[in-house]
Amino acid sequence: MPFVPTRFIHASNLRLDHQAQGVGAVSHESQTILEDCTLETFSHLIEACREYEIDFLLLSGNSFIADDFSIRARIALIEGFQKLAADQIQVFIVPGQHDPLSAWDLQYNWPANITFLSPQDRDVIDILRENETIATLQILGSAHRKYSQPLKLNQRNQLFNKQEERALSIGLIAANLPTDHSDTAGELTQAIPLSLSDEYLPAEWQSEESNDVSVDYLALCKGTQRHTFEMHPGVAHHPGTAQGLNFGEHEQNGVTLVTVGTEPQLEQRTLRLASVRWLVLKLQLQPETSRSHLIHLMQESLLSHQKGSHEKLWMVRWQLQGSGELFDSLRNFKHQGSLSNELALVVKERLPVGIEQSFYLQAKNSELPGTGSTLSQ
Repeated sequence: MPFVPTRFIHASNLRLDHQAQGVGAVSHESQTILEDCTLETFSHLIEACREYEIDFLLLSGNSFIADDFSIRARIALIEGFQKLAADQIQVFIVPGQHDPLSAWDLQYNWPANITFLSPQDRDVIDILRENETIATLQILGSAHRKYSQPLKLNQRNQLFNKQEERALSIGLIAANLPTDHSDTAGELTQAIPLSLSDEYLPAEWQSEESNDVSVDYLALCKGTQRHTFEMHPGVAHHPGTAQGLNFGEHEQNGVTLVTVGTEPQLEQRTLRLASVRWLVLKLQLQPETSRSHLIHLMQESLLSHQKGSHEKLWMVRWQLQGSGELFDSLRNFKHQGSLSNELALVVKERLPVGIEQSFYLQAKNSELPGTGSTLSQ
């Protein structure tokens, strides 16, 4: 199998039509955006697949939440996959904890470009383009199931290259783990030199007697946070979630565009496709801080973030720590609302996006839990 340049998108935790949590009271317009945000983000994902002319889309778990029984999620998947089929873009689906294979209704006549992979599968799949192998794909195991040939990450074969005449090899860990709630705009080229922590691997895969498995790109599925690990010289990667659904998921949402060119390393690029951004902004209030100065600080904090091209709504949580008369006054919902309205007017011209604000107050040097509130804009 000769080396062939290729490009694919890796996405995870789409959770189509699953609803946001911890929102509180918001405007009707914002509520509509929140209800549709995962579906809109998926639509942006399909557009990105076509725009970048990728060879295939890899979905590594929790594309929807089976317990939601969402008809809208099913319709979105079918329509999106049909668009990709029209452009001859393949889709490889690895079920997760919340979208088990049984929930995908395999009796349905899915488009021909769809391939479902079971955690029990061990066969190597050739990904073809015009009858030429551009990559191979293999399920290596799952975190909850013992695997007879564990992966040893510290003794990997060399990454694919032209001289080796070998196509890109992709390994998948179908880690059916609970989605945890661990907690920017545009696109980001990413290269994070980290070591792969044991917590992301099944215990039996950490043995010194593990066998080598040749993979160049190891697709992980754990939680909603993004992770990239150096594997000398390949990578292990989990894209996190394309669309955050609570304030605990405010960091680095997106999908990953992977380009395999003539260079020895993979190029990873984060695509920001979310329609809702969750922001946790922290400010310190001194006893002498005036209202006008606080408005100025809040304005600066908001404007330091650039609006993403797909973003319609920012869910903002102000974490204020301090003391003084102004700080104490903000324990009153009416004062919070007044401050929020004034700030919204100040930034309206420079920040063309809907904003919903909530407050979390913590007295300075206090060890007691803070006071939280949510209000509508």
